[in-house]
Formats: sequence, C-alpha cells, structure tokens
Amino acid sequence: MLCNLKEFKQGMKGVIKKYKEVNTMKIKLSVLLIGLVSLIYLQIKLGTAQSEVRQLSMGTATVGGIFYNIGSPLAQCVNKALPEVNITAEITEGSVENLRLMGRNRMHLAVITPQIGYFARKGMAMFKDNPVEFGVVVRLLPNTNVWVTLEKTDIKSISDLRGRKVGVGPASGGLGTIAQTQLQFNGIDYKKDIKPFFMGAGEMAEALKDGTIEAAFLTAELTHLVASTHRIRILSWGEKEVSAFIGKQPFYGRYLIPPNYFKGVNYPVLTIDNGIQLICMKDMEEGLVYKLARAIIENLDCIAKIYAPAKDITPEWAASELGNPFHPGAIKYFQEKGLWKK
Repeated sequence: MLCNLKEFKQGMKGVIKKYKEVNTMKIKLSVLLIGLVSLIYLQIKLGTAQSEVRQLSMGTATVGGIFYNIGSPLAQCVNKALPEVNITAEITEGSVENLRLMGRNRMHLAVITPQIGYFARKGMAMFKDNPVEFGVVVRLLPNTNVWVTLEKTDIKSISDLRGRKVGVGPASGGLGTIAQTQLQFNGIDYKKDIKPFFMGAGEMAEALKDGTIEAAFLTAELTHLVASTHRIRILSWGEKEVSAFIGKQPFYGRYLIPPNYFKGVNYPVLTIDNGIQLICMKDMEEGLVYKLARAIIENLDCIAKIYAPAKDITPEWAASELGNPFHPGAIKYFQEKGLWKK
C-alpha cells in the first residue's frame, strides 16, 4: 500500500513537471508570436509611411542663376518642414523648358518668370498652339538683370550693343527670352544687329571676364562677382523707356538700383524687374498646395540663411500677383493669413 502511494506521488510529480514544461513552451511560443506580429506590423507601418512621401520634381535653371539659387534652398527648407513631401530641385534651361515639361506632366513645380508663364497660358510665342495651364504658389524675390560691360569698352548705352558680341542667356530659357525682349524694345534685333552668345548665367559671367564676349545680361549676384575682379559699367534704362516698356508688358516692374550697390558703380541704375514665381501643375491637390505655401512662408528665415537675397521676400510680397493667377490652395492659405488683397 505504502509502495503504491509512493509510486503515485512520483508519478504526479512527473505529470506536474511535464505540465510546467508544456506551459513554459506555450508562453515562449506566445511571446515569439507576439514579437513576430509586432515586427510585421512595424514593417507595414514603415513601408506605408515611406510610400506616403510625395516625390515632387521642381524645375529651376542653370547652375549659378537666380532660379537655381533660390529653388535649391527652398526645396531643402520645405522638405525639412514638411516630411510628407520630398522636392527635388532639377537643373534645367529655365522657364521655357520648365513649362514645357509641366505641360507634359513631367514637372510638378517650377520656378519661372511671369512673362514666360503668361506666354504659356495664352499659347503665345514659343508656346503657340501648345498652351500650358498652371497655378502660382508664391511670388519669389525681385529678379533684376542688368546689361553689363567692362569699363574699358566704349559701350555706354543699350543702343551701343549693335554689332557687339553679347551674352543673351540660354537659347530656350526665360533669361534669353527676356534679354531678347529688352533688346527688341530698344530697336535691336538679336539675330541681325548683334553677335548673340547663348550661354548659361554663370558661363556668361566668365565669358565677360575673359573677353570672349563684350557685354552680358547678368543677374545682380553675378554682376557682383564680375565687379569683384574687374571694373564694370552697367547700362541704365531711361525713365521714359521704362514707363513705356512696363505699359506694354504688365508682367514687368520698375526697379532702381542705388549708387554703389555694385563695386565701382557710383551712379543709380534704372532697370526692369522681371519677377520670379513658383508655380505648380494646375490640377495639383488644393490641400497639398496649401501646405506648400504655408511651409514656404513659415520658413522664409530658413531659406534666407542659405541664400541671403531671399531676405527680400516677405509674406505680403509672396502673396502679390504678377501677371498669372494663383492656385486655389495658395489663395486659401493667404486668405486665412489676411494676406490676400482681392
């Protein structure tokens, strides 16, 4: 009897031991299963978050030009402030190519001059029979180009450019179109009356310095660059001519450069403000454009820290019109901030 009881107890201990082992195994399996499920969930969430980042291509222009110089920091600052988008600043030939790419749905955003944008919307000039619709997101900094020559030349006015080697910007870029427009207004046919050199912005500055060309249509910053090593002369417009030019071209403005703004130029220079706009595809979602406009305005300091001339952009300036209509998403943002004047 005692023997049987002893055997029974030993048997029960074995059963309990196996039960505990099985139970421990179940717990371990449960923990492992929970871990695997959690890992899969995290991977799905991570993949979803990555897939939700909107990739946006933004056309600028050639390296060294104002479009690239403002577009690149703008993309950097917006990407930092708005994690759900990733804007890539693309190097292009400028406004004309940007708009053509947008018309083919190959560019989401673009930096352009208002004049070229106006032509695109109306199907005029280089966009004849191929109009491109778009909406403005923000107006960017003033865009002033000046006609520059070296002081040692005998070129003292725009009319003196006849017969000279002149840098007029890229063949298909907005800079080149504006240069040609200004020349034509001053009675100069760029195909017949000058020897045109079609170059990128930075390339023109170097060509002017080394004597390859005798005059160039340069941005303010490139003019500073040339003036840092060479004595220059800037060809100023007359007040009457500027007024007449703007009267016929409503997407331009008047701009007066004060004396000594450029090294060695101790006289005021009257010239044309070409304007710069950031545009988007017309059918871009209103909510996305709203966020883009907000991110830009809330990060103007960030942009100016990378590109100092951007300090001239104020929220009021960014909301002002210049020849082309704003996108409804941008209008909504500016209305909420009390910046929309219409």
